[in-house]
Amino acid sequence: PKAGTSSLHDALCSHPEVARGRRKEPTNLIHHPGSERRARLNFPFRWEQGAICGDASVEYWSHPDAPAAAADLLPEARLIVMLRDPVERAWSDFRMFRRAGTDPGDFTDTVVRAARWLSDGDAAPLCEAALRQSHNPLRYVRCGMYADLLETWWRHFPRDRTLVIFSEEFFAAPQAEADKAWRHLGLAPTALKHVPRERDSGESEPVPARAREVLQSFYAPLNRRLAELGLAGKTRYTE
Repeated sequence: PKAGTSSLHDALCSHPEVARGRRKEPTNLIHHPGSERRARLNFPFRWEQGAICGDASVEYWSHPDAPAAAADLLPEARLIVMLRDPVERAWSDFRMFRRAGTDPGDFTDTVVRAARWLSDGDAAPLCEAALRQSHNPLRYVRCGMYADLLETWWRHFPRDRTLVIFSEEFFAAPQAEADKAWRHLGLAPTALKHVPRERDSGESEPVPARAREVLQSFYAPLNRRLAELGLAGKTRYTE
């Protein structure tokens, strides 16, 4: 969430062999796990004629049950994960809910508590239960725990079925990154018809200083693990 997936989705759907689903984010694997009929309802009839169609529900990323549900229903699926600086991502996510009026709380207080709970092994069952809710205060921090979450998905899908794209690199060179994604899906690259634009990212309102300090400290070892997994590429979220 808040890593540029809408822009990437629009870019991928511009390919002549990609069919756009009825909704970008149907979240059927959360709301109707195991139901192939429900999953297919999002796909246009074209998809049965050879076009590729995807489910771009960002809520799957950190939902505890989504990886197993996806693997059970779509074991041959190919995954694309989009990552963004986790501190900026958390702030942008919070601002989205604040604008919607669903989170009037203080961002710093929220992330301090979330980081503490997510670091406490004894609290793991409670955290997992909370993360099953559509909106919970842990999501701002949990969604940025990239190495942990990737390894969770890899317990259900082979790693070579996953392409990781960094938001910063996509917006710097959208054609090159879209080409990577199309190749990952077995498609020949094609020229983008338009350059995707970021939506409001929160950069006009800086992350509160204390929240940034707490999140950078919390994410530092996770970001190093991401680099150790060979996924940092040109983008590093920690020195």
